[in-house]
Amino acid sequence: MKSLLTSILLLLFAATGIQAQSNNYILLDQSTMQIEGTSTIHDWECDVEEINADISFDSTALQAKQNPVKTLSLTIPVKKIDSGKGGMNNKIYDALKNKKHPNITFELTNAELADTTESNINLTATGMLNIAGVSREVSFPVEGIAQADGSYKFSGEYELNMKDYEVDPPSAIFGTIKSGEMVTISFEFYIAQQTQTK
Repeated sequence: MKSLLTSILLLLFAATGIQAQSNNYILLDQSTMQIEGTSTIHDWECDVEEINADISFDSTALQAKQNPVKTLSLTIPVKKIDSGKGGMNNKIYDALKNKKHPNITFELTNAELADTTESNINLTATGMLNIAGVSREVSFPVEGIAQADGSYKFSGEYELNMKDYEVDPPSAIFGTIKSGEMVTISFEFYIAQQTQTK
């Protein structure tokens, strides 16, 4: 009897482990994020070169038209934001108070589905965005599509005012060149089950 009970418990733990693994997704290397803005001289763009993500995604939820994104946390090191110009990078890092707040974070709190199928996912993502130590709730539309290899691509963008996060827009040449307050964050995220090749 004891042996039978042990066998049942082992099977339950094994099944739980398989389910947890099936919902554990990773961000693939081809994922991208850009930050775009304006200045008194010309528009500018930065690439985000490192995005750390913790994702729990259940593709089976799509069959029942339920939200497949169970949890999502993003961490972006400020010093991995690259404008392609060293001098500009330093001004961006200073403006984002990198020494005191080295990371930008986003924590998903809700994802509301709309017009979604198993292969096309449209949702409104809501979460807490923390920049330079200031947190604000943000909401933005996200479009997802299932890829042939079983991965998923999600894309979207969000416009924010740097002043809302107590960030002074970077300036150069004694303030004669100054960035605008509004910036747009756009992204293309590719996710896949952790067991797949990254």
